[in-house]
Amino acid sequence: MPFLLNDRVVRPAVLIIPGGGYGCVCETTEGTPIAKKFNDLGFHAFVLDYRVNPDYFPAPQQDAIRAMRLIRGNASKWHVRPDNIAVCGFSAGAHLAACLGTIAEQINADNNDDLDQVDFLPDAMILCYGVLSFAEWSHQDSAKNLLGEQVGELRDQCSLEKQINAQTPPSFIWHTFEDQMVSYCNSVVFAEAMRDKQRPCELHIFPHGPHGMQLGYGRKDIAAWPEQATEFLHGSCGFRFPETPKYKTVILTFDDASKSHFSNVAPVLKKYGFGATFFICRFNDEWRAKHESQLLTLNEIKALSDMGFEIGNHTWNHPDLRQCSAGECEVEITRLNEFLQSAGIVAPVSFAYPGGPYAANAIHVLQKYGIRFARTTERRAWNMGKDDPMQIPAFALQTDDELAFYGAISACTENNAVVLVFHGVPDNVHQFVSTSPPFFTKCMKYLYDNDYRVIGFE
Repeated sequence: MPFLLNDRVVRPAVLIIPGGGYGCVCETTEGTPIAKKFNDLGFHAFVLDYRVNPDYFPAPQQDAIRAMRLIRGNASKWHVRPDNIAVCGFSAGAHLAACLGTIAEQINADNNDDLDQVDFLPDAMILCYGVLSFAEWSHQDSAKNLLGEQVGELRDQCSLEKQINAQTPPSFIWHTFEDQMVSYCNSVVFAEAMRDKQRPCELHIFPHGPHGMQLGYGRKDIAAWPEQATEFLHGSCGFRFPETPKYKTVILTFDDASKSHFSNVAPVLKKYGFGATFFICRFNDEWRAKHESQLLTLNEIKALSDMGFEIGNHTWNHPDLRQCSAGECEVEITRLNEFLQSAGIVAPVSFAYPGGPYAANAIHVLQKYGIRFARTTERRAWNMGKDDPMQIPAFALQTDDELAFYGAISACTENNAVVLVFHGVPDNVHQFVSTSPPFFTKCMKYLYDNDYRVIGFE
């Protein structure tokens, strides 16, 4: 049964599979109300009415496979994102849902039509107080209703914690500790098996509530699960929704002209369509003679500029400007500008204070040479309407510090941009600020998947 939003907007979809112990289908409690809730959250929804006892395994599984193929095969007609289809099951319906991500490929479900070629694997699974194991300690009525006289023969095959594989979709799982009908251990052993197979999984065990809590009626903690599941789909599974809040802005900046900016950083930014500002410096003659092979060449800097990235001024020698006279500040700015302009790169309008601290004594020199934005490393968001553009705060990310990255972007709001500072990816000279390419790629994918606007200063 379809529950389609009628705005003709392409959206994710969820196939809802009610429970009933494989003896009935609880559509009125775990079908329609769930579908309407997911409609509210921006999904197209479908509720599966599947065969139950005396139709034994694999009849229900064949019905679920057919439903997934119908949804994906009609994605264009129904305005569904074909790579954003989740399955959400309850109790024994969760077992059927999880079958799609574990054992369904072993089942002959051909119907001799074009849909037989359509992939039925869900892109994510939401498993609610599920009968996920058919071990002796689990819900035996579900096992018997599904397997009939073959329960002994097929018990292990249908104990789904034993069937997780490299293709099993990411899973959001929840249960209550007090469930006396279907033990919470079902969810725990399934989640542990997901971990063992290195498959993404989020597990919630709520302390109170009997079996069949559906939308968490009467329990605010449990009632939050649909929103939590949606966040999991969006943040961890790449589900993309049309109704997003006004964009949040991240300004990417890269310091010290590391050669890896050209070889490793630029391809990732181009892949995601991101902008950035590369702050160039050359360091002193002695340092440069020793490490110039690790610096961007002028041709590489020009290539970055030609790709559409902003080139900023980070001084020639990377001194502490607070200790420099006005004349010394001017030499630092102009020498770098002349170096860039010799390759046809326009004079920078953005500047990064070497080391990060604000240098009030340099402001009039910066303004003299057309600098409109100057970045510090004061760790907070940038209020673009109120903060002095010559004293822009930023978060410097040093090494693969995941908490620092997520902490920084959590400060991003509609009115407050977050400026991020990276150095080399990797930085083979300054190891204390080196970022590994895999970690950097993970950060960029997160920004892309979560709809951040990622730009440079100019």
